[in-house]
Amino acid sequence: MRLGLRPENIFRSLSGTDSLFRAGLVLVIAFFLSGAVSGSDFPASKNRSIKETRLSGRDSLTIVRLSRLSAYYCNYLGDIKTADSLASEAVRIAEMSFRPELCLMAYFNFLEISDLAQTYSEKAKNYGQKAVEAVKILNNLFFEWRAYKNMAELYLSLNQCNIALTYSYKAIGIAGAMENNNLSVESYLLFARSLECKMQKNEAHSYFLNAVELADKLNDPALQIKCYNQLSKFYMLNKMTDQAMKFKLKEGDLSRRVYPGDTVRQMWIQWELIRIEHAGNSAVNEQNLQDLISFSILHKAKKLKSYSFALYRTYLIDLDRIDRLYDLYTKQYPGELINLSQEDPEIYCRLKALFMEKENCPDSALFYFNKAEGMISNETNEYKASQFYFRFGQFLCRHDKKKEAIGKFLQSYKIAQQVPYFDYMLNASHQLEILYNHMGDYRNAFTYSVITRNLGDSINDLSKKEQMIMNSINREQQVRDKINQEQKLESEKLLRQKQTERNTMAGVVAFLFILSFVIFRSYRVQKKSNIRLDIEKKRSDGLLLNILPGETAEELKQTGKAKAKYFEEVTVMFTDFKDFTQASEKMLADELVEEIHFYFSEFDRIISKYPIEKIKTIGDSYMCAGGLPIHNETHALDVVNAALELQEFMEVQRILRTRTGKPGFELRIGIHTGPVIAGIVGTRKFAYDIWGDTVNTASRMETSGEPGKVNISGATYEKIKDHFSCIYRGKVQAKHKGLIDMYFASRNA
Repeated sequence: MRLGLRPENIFRSLSGTDSLFRAGLVLVIAFFLSGAVSGSDFPASKNRSIKETRLSGRDSLTIVRLSRLSAYYCNYLGDIKTADSLASEAVRIAEMSFRPELCLMAYFNFLEISDLAQTYSEKAKNYGQKAVEAVKILNNLFFEWRAYKNMAELYLSLNQCNIALTYSYKAIGIAGAMENNNLSVESYLLFARSLECKMQKNEAHSYFLNAVELADKLNDPALQIKCYNQLSKFYMLNKMTDQAMKFKLKEGDLSRRVYPGDTVRQMWIQWELIRIEHAGNSAVNEQNLQDLISFSILHKAKKLKSYSFALYRTYLIDLDRIDRLYDLYTKQYPGELINLSQEDPEIYCRLKALFMEKENCPDSALFYFNKAEGMISNETNEYKASQFYFRFGQFLCRHDKKKEAIGKFLQSYKIAQQVPYFDYMLNASHQLEILYNHMGDYRNAFTYSVITRNLGDSINDLSKKEQMIMNSINREQQVRDKINQEQKLESEKLLRQKQTERNTMAGVVAFLFILSFVIFRSYRVQKKSNIRLDIEKKRSDGLLLNILPGETAEELKQTGKAKAKYFEEVTVMFTDFKDFTQASEKMLADELVEEIHFYFSEFDRIISKYPIEKIKTIGDSYMCAGGLPIHNETHALDVVNAALELQEFMEVQRILRTRTGKPGFELRIGIHTGPVIAGIVGTRKFAYDIWGDTVNTASRMETSGEPGKVNISGATYEKIKDHFSCIYRGKVQAKHKGLIDMYFASRNA
């Protein structure tokens, strides 16, 4: 790429031109950067390109080139302001066209430049919402998936976990509806990151592994690279350095094969490997960081250079190697300190404060500390702000300004408390304890000594909990690795067997060929007959298993009848839609059946995750039971878990339907535990059913419940009280049952 003219300078000159001229000139810049126009013939072709842009109306081409240029400025040069101007210009052109597909293209391109969307989050939210509305007009499932995926990415970057989880759940649903495994992989990754954001690490890890396994089965290198990258970040953030390294190296090997000429991508992977070392408290090879900086300067990769310096700076500050940091910025790369004064004045002032103290200029150091403090705002990262005030306090202590130091340590403690960062709170409280002791303020000294001890205990408890989670994650990884290895060995064994069979067959094929014609004809007839019989048998078996539990179906096939059985303890669940009858009166017959089918299919899917038997449906009522036909000890827990998952599903659907103007349904659920008799009813169109007072009581629990709640009896409560949060409702009057102890069950907070 020839850069005879600096495109950023050209772009800055656009402010005084009309919008159409600006669009044309930006298009020329896009051609220029993409190599379409060389540096030498750029001036001669400029006016012609502008004229063609005015006349051709090729808005889609203009939007694509503006978006690519925006991504180049953001991801390569690190110039987010210019990237925003270019991407916003693409949106303006798209919206002026009044074409939904062009608007979607521009919105998506803005949102998919992650640093840009995060920096201009309010604008990104606006574009994201417009995209969600536009996909409804186009009625395109892929565009709808992409809109939800982008919204989930945006809210993840803003740490708004619940919203991200909702959008990623929608993305999974659409990928499933499209039966598109590639989109399912990306949706699983999004869902896993949303769960991780909510600190549900075990569940997040399972979805990460599901994504990796599916990507490996698809053998799609681009998807595999994404999966390895995300899983490596997950392990790094959870201080599982070996696993993080393993997947980052896998990503690097695959990237070199898929993108052999993309050296910048490879250097980013090197940067992430160093970051993993630093996060794992391992010694970082400074030469590798120096090589990264040299590469980024040589290739003018400004963003990589900025990130490399930031990592190097953090590493040296964490080790308190201020002398080395001083040499880095004043001797090796003095120009970078000047660049920082323009690009990040806050970091510049912090560094200058450290350097002035090293040069024995405490007054100048204090000046820069105060200047840096004035730049702290609500946008400043809490981690960096707390760290800054702690270092400011240390500086004031070294220069015997204890009273002022107390103020800074208090500020560091308060900021860390908001997040909370327990390590930073502990450091600040310990310093406050020491300072108050020195100043004779023993009451405050005692207060912070208690806080310090309590924080130490909290950190130890948190470490133990995190270790338990990490052990669980490790066990799951080991189990999956073992299963994969066994499957690989079995596959290799089958391959060898097939090879042996082929070799054996090749030896006798000549001898059998003469006789094969007659035998083959009869064999084909018999085989077709057998196949038809097998198909019919499988079909009949499948229909039978859809009606009856497996054990009962097998007994019926073997003996021609199935005995009724007494079960001493099962848990029965009834569900019923609120106001469904009234809503159904306003629906067409086909629409009503479709709605019932959709909800009950999802109910079937949810209970199939647990050892729960579906009994029957009656209109809009759904009945199932746990603990039969095979007894287990977890039936109450299984049924309550399934019930809560049903309510979560219903809440998501209610929100979706309300947004689209459809009536949102709510569900009442009642659960009771007790004895039942189970067996087959009738001789024609027979069905598996259960009887007993337990069934009647469970039905009353449903009718006595409330929409959106899981209403359980006292008997069920005794089984699950140690595993769920339960609110006692008192003794509630139930029809034909009198007063019954009832509880609302929910998940533990």
